[in-house]
Amino acid sequence: MSVDIKELAWKMDKMFMLRRMMLTKSIANTGLYLGQLPILAYISHNDGCTQKEISDWLNVSPASIALSTKRLQKAGFIKKAVDKDNLRCNRLSVTEIGSETAIKCREAMNRFDENMFKGLSDADLKQFEKTIDFFIDNMTDGEGLDVDFVPMMEMDDNIQKRMERSSRKKTGAESEAE
Repeated sequence: MSVDIKELAWKMDKMFMLRRMMLTKSIANTGLYLGQLPILAYISHNDGCTQKEISDWLNVSPASIALSTKRLQKAGFIKKAVDKDNLRCNRLSVTEIGSETAIKCREAMNRFDENMFKGLSDADLKQFEKTIDFFIDNMTDGEGLDVDFVPMMEMDDNIQKRMERSSRKKTGAESEAE
């Protein structure tokens, strides 16, 4: 019996679509859309960046980023400030609400990912990672990814640190109340 590659590729597509739909559902109550989180991550990691820098990083049109940043600003997640040296350029920063919302989204996504991988052993996960790395290598002819995902991962680290600080503050406040 041979494996049907088309069927396997279809199952991968189905898994990716299902994951995206479920992640979207899991963050629905935050007011942030799944596609906005990478933008928020980039701004968080590159405070004072421009829309052009974001569009270059995500490899999407400047118009798409302009619309997304307008929505993020309207929701209070980011703020725009006119560059003092170039009045036609806006500099972007994440607001406190934007930071808190990103934390909520990351927590929801982490819960989803933990649930998705539950029941797999460390050996299973290592083999899965090896298989994914193999796919990435095949798709990029061994050149690796052109997209830099470091800001998203570093935002996750920053969010994790804020979550830990917030937890310590709550624990400290509870201790003082006793």
